[in-house]
Amino acid sequence: MIEMPPPYFILTGPPGAGKTSLLEVMAGRISIIREAARRVLAEQRASGGTATGEQDPAGFIKAMLDVARTDYDQANGATVFDRGLPDLLAFCAHYKFDDAAIKSALAPRPYQATVFFLPAWEEIYAQDEERTLDFAGANAFGELTRRAYLDSGYELIDVPKIDPAKRAAFVLNKIGA
Repeated sequence: MIEMPPPYFILTGPPGAGKTSLLEVMAGRISIIREAARRVLAEQRASGGTATGEQDPAGFIKAMLDVARTDYDQANGATVFDRGLPDLLAFCAHYKFDDAAIKSALAPRPYQATVFFLPAWEEIYAQDEERTLDFAGANAFGELTRRAYLDSGYELIDVPKIDPAKRAAFVLNKIGA
């Protein structure tokens, strides 16, 4: 018997593509898991830690891996993740680190085969305390993310560049929620 992955769906793409705004609209309709990177960065800044991309990229990836594994393991029922474990493959590629630990963590934690990819969108892109890349850098990271998912065997569906409510309707319709 072929085992089906749990009803865990991923929204991914480059930084600043509108994932957070989309999730805010979806929050009342389906369970969501916020992005590990932003949570790790906020915790590190609040505690004076150094596990950030600028100070300790290896520690940053490890901290994100710990959070992402816990998120996956504690999810229950239909859930949409703001980035998933395969995103950490893009972080490894970006920082030129070995990705064996990510692949090992991903193997027993499958997501739905269809992943929702929000393409780079310069008109809405804005830098902030955690999003320090310029638009070109964010777009390049988005391409690493796209490649990580395709190389991991996922099918990407590009989410149209429309307002968040329409994007939410698009995603929810595709997942049957």
